[in-house]
Amino acid sequence: MSISQILSELTLNTLNDDIPESSYAATVRMVLDTIACAYAGKHAPGIDDLIELENEISTNGDGTVFFNSSKLALPSAAFCNSAMVHAMDFDNNYPQADIHILSIVVPVAVACAESSRCSGRDFLSAIILGVEVAARISKPYIAAKRRHSYFLTTSLTGGWGGVATAARIFGLSVSQMINAMGIYYAHTCGNRQALLEKSLTKRIQPAIATKAALYSVMLASKGFTGPEHSFEGIGGLYNCYTLDPPPKLTSFLAPPNPFGIEELVIKKIPTCGIHHACIMSALYLKGEYNLKYSEINRVEFFLSEGGGTLVSMPFCENTIPQVAAQFCAPYAIALALTRGDVNVCRFTNEAVIKDRKTAELAKRTTEINVFSELELKNYPEYENGHEYLKVYLHDNKVLEHKYCRTDLCETLTGDIPFIKNKLFQCLAVYGSADSQKVDRLIAVTELLYKAENITELIAELQSEL
Repeated sequence: MSISQILSELTLNTLNDDIPESSYAATVRMVLDTIACAYAGKHAPGIDDLIELENEISTNGDGTVFFNSSKLALPSAAFCNSAMVHAMDFDNNYPQADIHILSIVVPVAVACAESSRCSGRDFLSAIILGVEVAARISKPYIAAKRRHSYFLTTSLTGGWGGVATAARIFGLSVSQMINAMGIYYAHTCGNRQALLEKSLTKRIQPAIATKAALYSVMLASKGFTGPEHSFEGIGGLYNCYTLDPPPKLTSFLAPPNPFGIEELVIKKIPTCGIHHACIMSALYLKGEYNLKYSEINRVEFFLSEGGGTLVSMPFCENTIPQVAAQFCAPYAIALALTRGDVNVCRFTNEAVIKDRKTAELAKRTTEINVFSELELKNYPEYENGHEYLKVYLHDNKVLEHKYCRTDLCETLTGDIPFIKNKLFQCLAVYGSADSQKVDRLIAVTELLYKAENITELIAELQSEL
């Protein structure tokens, strides 16, 4: 057997009734969270431009572009929706696999379900299996010694989750899905250079994978062939992108326990997750000591020994303000200390330009690369998995705090009230929200497992909330 065959059989032969209700419940929460993120990103820098371009170059089709009157060919609609979801970097994360998988899987599922008119439960199960496939491919990749760390895992490996989702909804055979997996391998791409340079390309890399995944499935359904050994072959993923041998086939055969959809975490902060623990420390110190901007002299933070992470660079305003703030630990930490929250509305272009206090404090917020040089009084020894913050006040007082990254993940599994609050936060980016419409969206999504199709969900996605 090949890894492609194992994953194709898992995707296509798992019955809806084989999936526990806990996984369906998790999927409902994650779909709602994904819609919230899409709404926050619908007019983020670059999004209107790419929707306009897709309307120019794409044929009309069955695919709804979220919160827009456009109906495009499925790959184009899914591309636009994926970019929206990921634009504000507020979409869910899979800690064990380092992927924003639902920015790919949900837009694919919506496009395919809208076209095929499959049932709501089929729609949900396709998302579940898409996440499962992506997780099984990504975990060994993350665990391996990699040729370098600047590939973007979401678009490198996450696209296979989109392939699985589309193949399941469209009813491909196992051999067709194997071909689709191989065709997609020709599209694997994504790197972190766009993030390092704070450019808009970062937010469309999952969208590129989304479009490629759908295209690969559609091409395979016409009989086009792809390589079967895309993962373990001499030129396969693991041999090309890692320094370790491919994982054993047996590691892909184990039954899901639980399904990966239940291991996703919902982001509470619309920034790169690398520095979320430091942001939580800043929020704690702000609240505990009622800190005011005028009291703070400077700030130091520690993320990891050696430092120099993707978000460690000083805040630079000579770029797109929203992107510059989103991927800058000094800015996000300063924002928490000056404003007492890190809501997504704080990261719009307009908000960042106006917030001079946060920009100024960000310039006085620096990373310490060696833990001992932080010279913490309350935390003399480094504890694995923790991040540390040190705030110097003008009266010579010094405040310290540490926060565990694992604790943060455990608090973000997300119940419906939590997600409802996030929905309202995302909607507030563009003004006040209609609470009745939000309640209707939640009700429609919660009842998907009983729905004949996803028509009612599409109607909600076509309207302003």
